[in-house]
Amino acid sequence: MIKNYFKTAWRNLVKNKVHSFINIVGLSVGMAVAMLIGLWIWDELSFDKFTKNHDNIAQVIQNVTNNGEVQT
Repeated sequence: MIKNYFKTAWRNLVKNKVHSFINIVGLSVGMAVAMLIGLWIWDELSFDKFTKNHDNIAQVIQNVTNNGEVQT
């Protein structure tokens, strides 16, 4: 039964070459972008986990105005 599905799919791929090419390229680009976004999110969430008490680390920013210029 599955052999018939592959035959039908192959016939459709050969018959509609441009449409098949667009679909395959779109699928591969979409999967690559999704994987890159997933890797980026994983990297951002795993930042600074190697230090002890990493939950208590915070960044403090102070703005100072000197002679009309704002410095951070």
